Amino acid sequence: MAKKASIDIGTNTVRCLITGAGNNLLSPEYVDMKIIRLGENFKKEGIITASSIRRLTDALKIYTDKLIEFGIEPGEAVITGTSVLRDAPNAVDVKNILLKEFGLKLRIISGEEEALTTLKGISSCFNNLNEFYSIDIGGGSTEYACVKNGVPLWKYSLNMGVVHLTEEIIKSDPVSREDLLRLESRIDEELSSLKVQILKKGYSFEPLTLIGTAGTATTLAMVDSEMTEYERIKINGYFLKKESTAIIYKKFINAKITDRLKIKGVESGREDLVLAGAAIMLKSMDFFEVQGFKVSECGLLEGLIA
Repeated sequence: MAKKASIDIGTNTVRCLITGAGNNLLSPEYVDMKIIRLGENFKKEGIITASSIRRLTDALKIYTDKLIEFGIEPGEAVITGTSVLRDAPNAVDVKNILLKEFGLKLRIISGEEEALTTLKGISSCFNNLNEFYSIDIGGGSTEYACVKNGVPLWKYSLNMGVVHLTEEIIKSDPVSREDLLRLESRIDEELSSLKVQILKKGYSFEPLTLIGTAGTATTLAMVDSEMTEYERIKINGYFLKKESTAIIYKKFINAKITDRLKIKGVESGREDLVLAGAAIMLKSMDFFEVQGFKVSECGLLEGLIA
């Protein structure tokens, strides 16, 4: 079997995955993530800015070189864009730039398709995982889903991501009580609307495992385990209790943004966003009435290959 590659362009990060003949998703031949903040100032400017596009093309130059090194034509890689590219009026311009400069065929996917593909990725990295809730906290949106008997029962994408929430609401450093209340109230509002939609469709809430994927989930696991070097195998399946998440959240609240980098497990480029991410995760655990969540290292990238 030929090598396969996927690239995911999100609101905060761009990620690349290359698997070999065995398509081992937990031990791929190459996996990398770069924080580029594509959605920086999007809510204020209304478009993806030129400086954000430059950061994206700088990252993709590295990734296309890597694809060629592995014998993969850039046009053969599956490359998707999510939240900010869904919303940006100049998304077509970005698409054209990537095709012209790198031969990359960017496909912008809906929130529903993102959630479904993420579920495929999660399921591919756990044995006999047939019933669970999933949460994928992104920079521009957060996707929730419920799987029963191996089939997605429901899936929703909320316009609630760590980049947009942080830029819109957090104006103080360290965070003020007022900003914190505004942040938590916004998350409560979004989750209340989600509950209404779920119940309106006739679904009920059951005691299922909550699976967290993407940067917030892995960062919280790294902080909890005081992991300084990222280890994909160790993170996958890591269980984080709600009480531990609450302790980490308080650490983020009490620390200045730059001081959060002194907390083991917080990666440079995420220090301003981890507060909003932890708040969403904590509120989501309350929402699903669970006492913790399990981390999946597999998500959208792996689903695109799976």
